[in-house]
Amino acid sequence: MIGALPEVLPVGGEDYPIRTDYRNILQAFEAFQDPELHPEEKWIVAIYLLFEDFSCADDVIQAAQDGFDLDDVQKQISWFISAGQPEKSMVELPVYNWAQDEQMIFSAINKVAGMETRNVDYMHWWTFLGYFNEIGEGTFSFIVGIRDKLNNHKKLEKHEREFVAKNKKLVKLESPKTESELAAEAERQAILDEVL
Repeated sequence: MIGALPEVLPVGGEDYPIRTDYRNILQAFEAFQDPELHPEEKWIVAIYLLFEDFSCADDVIQAAQDGFDLDDVQKQISWFISAGQPEKSMVELPVYNWAQDEQMIFSAINKVAGMETRNVDYMHWWTFLGYFNEIGEGTFSFIVGIRDKLNNHKKLEKHEREFVAKNKKLVKLESPKTESELAAEAERQAILDEVL
């Protein structure tokens, strides 16, 4: 039906109710970016975050052993996350990161939505994604434009170069760090704090 928001996903010929709040999807994105998790573990986390029948990784593993089709569920989750849009044939370098750019993204989404979206008790992922896709001119879209140019080795305008020079940390996308990398950084910072 036109305009209906999906509340179930079919897996192996059976419909499964899903958790459709946008926060569940953002948590799945965090799992997919976690360098400590293996690819299979990332999918297991996404499955139990989205499917109401599962509350932990063990539930998913048991269901897989009982015949729950993990290949099919991955396709269904991908379809849901992309709001039913076909997958892109070409892999593009990222121009934003949900965790790193959180404040800018929510500011832009809130502007489109006309409200503080983090304060609502529930918002379907497709509604949230619709707001995201309608983000217009602003800081976030300006930075995304710069990142896109840098990814494609295009020349920046003078005002863009000046912005990058003053805001390198804001423009540069950071790679997620492992626990050991974070611990090493904390140790270096503690030594610096002692010396200074």
